[in-house]
Amino acid sequence: MQSTKPNPSNTSRNIWPKLITFVFILLTIVAAVMLLPRGFSQDVSQIGKGTNAVVLVHDNNIIQSGETMAAMNEIRDIYTARIEFIIADIKTPSGKAFADTYALSPTALTFFSADGEKLQTLYSPQTGETLKNNLNTIFKY
Repeated sequence: MQSTKPNPSNTSRNIWPKLITFVFILLTIVAAVMLLPRGFSQDVSQIGKGTNAVVLVHDNNIIQSGETMAAMNEIRDIYTARIEFIIADIKTPSGKAFADTYALSPTALTFFSADGEKLQTLYSPQTGETLKNNLNTIFKY
């Protein structure tokens, strides 16, 4: 009876398809994670801590609120180092407390200076372009 020993070159050839498949799956997972939308901070305590802030009083049931959030998401990479974008969800205790403190209703977009001074509140619908213009005007960029 003749025994067969594994051929070392045959074993190394068999590992390449597995390795390539593993790398492909890993890269796909990394790409998918990078494409996930980033969430907004809900930490209103960041207001007045040295960075200008824009706070949206958000209600999922109001279309304008969602559109303004989309506009914020569209332009936030431009202002990342200079402006903190915050969502105060009206259906959470902290979001409701924030809205009550400043007497704001849902869809309010409120601008705060770096030292926490309330500069302006808008209720008009926002697009990426109008929001960018408002940020540049209010914060004097």
